[in-house]
Amino acid sequence: MRIFATERSDRDEGGYSLLELVVCVALILTVAVSALAALPVLARSAQAGIVREAALEAARNAIERVRAAAAYYPAALVADPASRIATTADHRWVLAATASYASAARIERPLCGAAAASVDVPLAVASAYDATTDRITVTVDYPRDPCNGAGPTDTVSLSATLAPAQYAPQTPLQAAIGDPTAQ
Repeated sequence: MRIFATERSDRDEGGYSLLELVVCVALILTVAVSALAALPVLARSAQAGIVREAALEAARNAIERVRAAAAYYPAALVADPASRIATTADHRWVLAATASYASAARIERPLCGAAAASVDVPLAVASAYDATTDRITVTVDYPRDPCNGAGPTDTVSLSATLAPAQYAPQTPLQAAIGDPTAQ
């Protein structure tokens, strides 16, 4: 049996010098501090995105409410059968030409660097109905920087053409309800 012995020198040992470790730690700390410094900026932009999404949802909600109002024709409003078709040919008799109201989006103030828990950011909602084209347009104004609340505003605008009414008022609708045991 043969045993081989090898000699080692200090030059052959792998490892890192103290200088290399100090440089590596300094790089890691620099990256970590930079990432932490960027967090408030990212939080502010996230709050702006939350308010923009709330403005889009407020505009969609306004359009859906108008669509629901346009599709519902109360019989008491147009009782004369002869004038019912002419009156309900468009949605002008049921929709206001313009309407406005206020909505709000809640944001978390600590993400803006403030001590308060949360705050409601106002959203100004305005709708306009054009009877000639049967088109509804909804505009929502909201602050560009919700953390400040003041300053320039951005606008979200959505519009939709209303579908014609399928049924005139007092039109009897036949409902076919199937036998649940036969299904």
